[in-house]
Amino acid sequence: MLMSDIINEAGEEGGLSASPKLVHVLRTLIGQADQNGDKLFLHFEKPQPNDIRTDARNLDLNKIMQNVGGEQFDYETFKAAYDTDARVKSMIANFSEKGIEPKTKETPSDSPVASGEADPNAVSSMAKSATDLGDKL
Repeated sequence: MLMSDIINEAGEEGGLSASPKLVHVLRTLIGQADQNGDKLFLHFEKPQPNDIRTDARNLDLNKIMQNVGGEQFDYETFKAAYDTDARVKSMIANFSEKGIEPKTKETPSDSPVASGEADPNAVSSMAKSATDLGDKL
C-alpha cells in the first residue's frame, strides 16, 4: 500500500470527503431499495408529474439531505461530488439534469444517459437488424 493510499483512506474515514452525508444517504437508500427489490431515482428538486418515473421509486434528494442536515445538490454540485469522491462514483449508475440513478439490484428501464455514453453495441445491433433479412425475401 502506498503512503498516498493510506492518507486518502484516513481522510475518508476522518470525514474529510467532499460529501460525507451524501455517501451515508446513498448507502441507506440503496440498501433499502435492494432489500425491497425496488428501482430508485433521486430527483434534485421535488418531481413534477411529468418527471415521475413510473418504473422506479421517485425521491426528492434535497428533501432527504435537508432532513439529515446535509448539503443541497443540483446537477453541477452533484457532478463535483461525483468527480471528487470515489465512494459516490461507485454508488451511481447514471445521473442527468433531472436526477440520479443509484446502482441498485434493479435498475430503471427508461434511464437517462447523462455522460453521453451509449451502449457500445447499439450501432452494431441496429446494423445487424437492418441487414438481417432472414426469411423475409
